Amino acid sequence: MKPKEFKNIWTLDENNLNPISLKKLNGLGLSESSIEFLEKSGLPDRAAPFLSFTKDSNDVNDSVQKLTTIYDFLEPEFEKYIVIGSCNDGDPIVINTGNNDRIEYLDHEDYFSSQPFNSDLSATGKCLIAYRDFVKRVQMENGEDAFLNSDFTNGQFEKLTLDLKNADSEVMESDGFWLQQLEMDLELRKDANK
Repeated sequence: MKPKEFKNIWTLDENNLNPISLKKLNGLGLSESSIEFLEKSGLPDRAAPFLSFTKDSNDVNDSVQKLTTIYDFLEPEFEKYIVIGSCNDGDPIVINTGNNDRIEYLDHEDYFSSQPFNSDLSATGKCLIAYRDFVKRVQMENGEDAFLNSDFTNGQFEKLTLDLKNADSEVMESDGFWLQQLEMDLELRKDANK
């Protein structure tokens, strides 16, 4: 998915994308495609499921930075990680410049061990759209609070699973963020129906 396509689809419903200036992206070791995506469209400040992303900011905690700039106690081997956001539990979402700009999240409770998130920024954009569409569908068909109450049908869940696989089939084969999210969604629904 090209940055312009992501921007056009995302802004049909929300206008919370944060393009990052080229000045802030230069010198981070990012690939041309990652720079283009972040500069031309950026990522939303917030997106389901409870994710937040960086802005074009001078605040070190809210901008695209090397992980070692934010956590200066980390060893040089962590310099390959460029922070672009965080999960709801505070785990950083990063671009791994040492692995073809793969998107990963780092478990901050396990000395920032790396877990798969997406193959690249394009796949991240597709997965964010797939999950947002799931939330909208559930709210439209099952009621305004349905998503928060884990009130979704098997059919709605299967469509989400298929959409995520179509968005990034490679990462959906590993036990990464999106598969764990799907498992958690099912667990929350099970608990809500007790």
